[in-house]
Amino acid sequence: MNLFLNDYFNIIIVFVVVFALAISYFVVIQPKYNETMDSIKGTLEQQQTLLNSQQIKLNNLQAVAELYKKIPAADLKKFNSVLPNNYIKEQLFGELEEIVTQNGFILTSAKIMEDKDADQPAPAADGSVVAPVVTSNVGTINLELSITAIDYAGLKNLLRTLENNLRLFDITKVSFSPDGNSATLDLTTYYYKK
Repeated sequence: MNLFLNDYFNIIIVFVVVFALAISYFVVIQPKYNETMDSIKGTLEQQQTLLNSQQIKLNNLQAVAELYKKIPAADLKKFNSVLPNNYIKEQLFGELEEIVTQNGFILTSAKIMEDKDADQPAPAADGSVVAPVVTSNVGTINLELSITAIDYAGLKNLLRTLENNLRLFDITKVSFSPDGNSATLDLTTYYYKK
């Protein structure tokens, strides 16, 4: 046996090392390799899905850009002047009365005042001065509405209706009297100066 081990010791060592390496490959390295490859495949699939969705968005934006280029300049001018013209402010009382009465409340008074000097800062409800938000082409109309037959839930609903209205309203002050079921709203709306 000693003679056999002396003659073939190097070959036996090579076989033992190869066997140990083979076992360590199949037990440790191959499972980690498979796990890593699966993770890479999953990441690649996610990245491909993201790339496809971004490509669809890019194609849609390019189509919109092409359509935008085809719109005549006159139509673009119409789209850019979303604000109502000066003459609409006379209809403002009717619009506000419709909004209030649709919610089941009574509009007792509405005071509508056009700003004399829109470039002057207006005091906020807390007394601080707010920078003007209008330009020389945009005028403001201040409104004071007195509403009766209104409760707190109705007031919240009315405020939500005003916020979702097509006409832009900034609510600057809200006074609510739960005992008298009344509320006073100070609003600002805007119009385009011709």
